[in-house]
Amino acid sequence: MSLIARAYVDALGNERTVAPETVARFEALLVNDDRDFVAPSQVVREGEPIVLEVTLPAMSWPEALRWTLVREDGTTAEGALALRDAPVVVADASSGTTFDTRCIALDVEVPLGVHELTLNVDPYARATVHLIVVPERAFAPAGRTWGVSLQLYTLRSERNLGIGDFADLRAVCALLGERGASYVGINPLHAAHRSDPEAASPYSPSSRRWLNWLAIAVDEVPEVRAAAAAALLADPPLRAHASRLRAAGLVDYTGVAALKDELLRVCYAALAQDVERSAAFEAWCELQGDPLRRFAVFEALVMRFGRDVGAWPAAYRTPDRPDVALYAAAAHDEVGYGMYLQWLAAEQLEAVAADAARHGVAFYRDLAVGVDANAADVWAYPAAYVADASVGAPPDVLNTLGQDWGLPPHHPHWLVHDGYTDLAALLAANCRAAGALRIDHAFSLARLYWIPRGAGARTGTYVTYPIDDLRGIVALASLRAGCIIVGEDLGTVPEGFRERMAATGILSYRILFFERRLDGTYDAPETYPELALAASGTHDLATLPAWLHGDDIALRDRLGLLETPVETERRERERDRTLFLDALIGHGDLAPEARDDETAIVVAASRYLAASPAAVVVAQIEDILGERAPVNVPGTSTQYPNWRRKLHLDVDALAADVRLERLCAELAAVRPRTDPHAHHEAAR
Repeated sequence: MSLIARAYVDALGNERTVAPETVARFEALLVNDDRDFVAPSQVVREGEPIVLEVTLPAMSWPEALRWTLVREDGTTAEGALALRDAPVVVADASSGTTFDTRCIALDVEVPLGVHELTLNVDPYARATVHLIVVPERAFAPAGRTWGVSLQLYTLRSERNLGIGDFADLRAVCALLGERGASYVGINPLHAAHRSDPEAASPYSPSSRRWLNWLAIAVDEVPEVRAAAAAALLADPPLRAHASRLRAAGLVDYTGVAALKDELLRVCYAALAQDVERSAAFEAWCELQGDPLRRFAVFEALVMRFGRDVGAWPAAYRTPDRPDVALYAAAAHDEVGYGMYLQWLAAEQLEAVAADAARHGVAFYRDLAVGVDANAADVWAYPAAYVADASVGAPPDVLNTLGQDWGLPPHHPHWLVHDGYTDLAALLAANCRAAGALRIDHAFSLARLYWIPRGAGARTGTYVTYPIDDLRGIVALASLRAGCIIVGEDLGTVPEGFRERMAATGILSYRILFFERRLDGTYDAPETYPELALAASGTHDLATLPAWLHGDDIALRDRLGLLETPVETERRERERDRTLFLDALIGHGDLAPEARDDETAIVVAASRYLAASPAAVVVAQIEDILGERAPVNVPGTSTQYPNWRRKLHLDVDALAADVRLERLCAELAAVRPRTDPHAHHEAAR
């Protein structure tokens, strides 16, 4: 069956026919003519029998199939069965030789996990299968909880270096935990492009497996106490520069990166003076293995050749070339520094998560849908990605031209041949130090909208992914980490998608402004599903205060993004605002006389959601603090300073902010904490 859609139904219910040249181009990219003896991966639900299909020349029917199972824990089992006893499900004589596909069942117990199954039919075929046993359901949320989301880089403090860091995050978690929050949501912590700090979007990273080094709290790195680092940190010009970076209303990524790099290189040089710390670093690098080294080598190569991998000398464009090994050896110190940054980031994230847990808080992390075309992940594992396509979205009412996100898609055949190994590692890395993980554009588990690279977004089509396998892999990672999964399911929902996610225990993602009836009125909170995370907004939407005042309309008009007259937009907004306030008043969350009280409206919106059955409710810190500038304006790049706006309020001042105190008190009253993290910790 073809993975490529010849036609699809768009967001408005219209069927769109895909251009034949697009289908042909993608078929060429996904050609898979090999006749496999057995599929390289087999995903089985826990408790189900192990049933596989094997394809062999028909003349092999008198032979025996011998199998050996090596379980994840190292224990083994083996056996044999006669092929003549296995039913034929398909007979194919199209190649001139008849091949029979037989269904075989193995009588063996296999626990949850990733196992290795070897099948041998002498002299016809031998193969090893990734046998992955997954749970029926992901880790389950406990009780009805609430949290607050924020963008880490927006946090201000008197001690950071111009960008929010892990120490700032620890302070916020302690404050919110003491006020009853169970989750603190944060933007993706994915590794950014270290050589190009202005490429700031957390949704177009260099690696989704590794961490953003800019989140490191430099003053909490043990090596900063060494004489050279301490002297540098105390240097008056440096301190004055750091003060200017802190005072800026936007994150100066170039300035922050240069300052942090200068300090952290001195720290790295001081590491050798501490035998115990050096040994811990070496042990951690050994544990991370080749994936970490590839990432660090890539960063070193970028420092030499630039971000455009296609412009590199051919000898360096793939990781297994001899010249890459020679360069890595010559640049040993630079490679080591890159690994050191990852160690510090991982060390601090784990420490902050542990401290947050002591205050009853778990992180609600975010996994982006993909990586940049010139990313470390793409260079390190080129077969995993389709370089000649990019991911996006088809035209809809908000984006009539469609969207091209510029992210190369995962190759669906490679996922299967890899035994989902890289995906499992990616999920494990993002579930680490977290109580919840949001999968951005979770439709990618079922299908992705591919666009031929260099063509317009209208020319794309959907490519199918093995959803049943993928949701099982997600459930296994979730259960093992004790981390609930939220699938971002906004947009054109594939048929049956939400039902399959619910059957796997993956939470739906419900945004207040999108939960509306055809006449524009708002769904009552009681109609929300239990298996859901409900939120007042997202990073791609205007803040609630900005929406109330129509600031987003004025901004989009100024940026030339409106496709209807601004007066029409304002009339529609006034109608929507009235319907929104009527819903809050009608549900008893907002007093009629408070229709113009911004703080009361923000609190009422959270109360409205908190009354729902949804397992988790999340409020945005920008909303309650009255921020009116967005963190991101979709459809812009240099036209607007995306991912740079800081909060106006300092972290230290949050404790005294009566608006935040009021929000937390209201949410805690409706959803008192029942200590879900005791359940969370028990799962580990």
